[in-house]
Amino acid sequence: MKKLLALALVLCLMAPALIAAQEKPPSPFQIYSKDQTPENFINAYNAYITQLKDSADYSAATTLAWLNFYEIERMIETLKANEAKLSTMDKFQYGNILLDIGRYDEAIALYEQCNAASPKWSCPWRHKGSAYWKKGNYDEAVKSLEMSIETRKSHYDAYVILAKVYTDMKEYKKAASTLETGLSYYGKDSEDPEKYLTNAEVQFMYLDLLQKTGEKAKYQEQLAKLRKLAPDDERLKQYK
Repeated sequence: MKKLLALALVLCLMAPALIAAQEKPPSPFQIYSKDQTPENFINAYNAYITQLKDSADYSAATTLAWLNFYEIERMIETLKANEAKLSTMDKFQYGNILLDIGRYDEAIALYEQCNAASPKWSCPWRHKGSAYWKKGNYDEAVKSLEMSIETRKSHYDAYVILAKVYTDMKEYKKAASTLETGLSYYGKDSEDPEKYLTNAEVQFMYLDLLQKTGEKAKYQEQLAKLRKLAPDDERLKQYK
């Protein structure tokens, strides 16, 4: 009997809170989730940005992350449904989004359309090579990256990625030679050479390849270069 009375008392005390919870208006995220319009997205985004600025409650940050994730997925579906209407540039950018989120086969299909429409445009070849590389299809990656270089000899990023592919294939001499050529175009290409990797990262990559190939003179020269370029870099400790 006492237990029943205690339970009844707890329920009575909880009743106002339960009623209040039921009457609580939906959050901006809930509104967007039910009706994914641009207006609801903007309203929710602004609400959580303000919340994040005004408090240390980082639940707003996680909500923003989910909000943007859902909106990206929605835009991808829009692009997919209208793929035939997209320009070659739109297809390239759509492919880059898919590449970044790991949907490699879909990205490759779009890059191939770009290759067919603009065979002398180097960038889709380079990005298709990256997609094949991330898939582990090294032979196709090499073909695409070589086409990228053929269509734009100064395409610095293409050399760097191709060197990474050869490294994963354990063809270290090819990787080192490719990277040497790529480094000769550093700062000479039309794109920012540090858009994807910093100069220091690429220079350490080259040092590691020289160590693997046993080219002692070049290795010591590169090590001395890095000691000047990045004297405080912790990675230097593993090299002698």
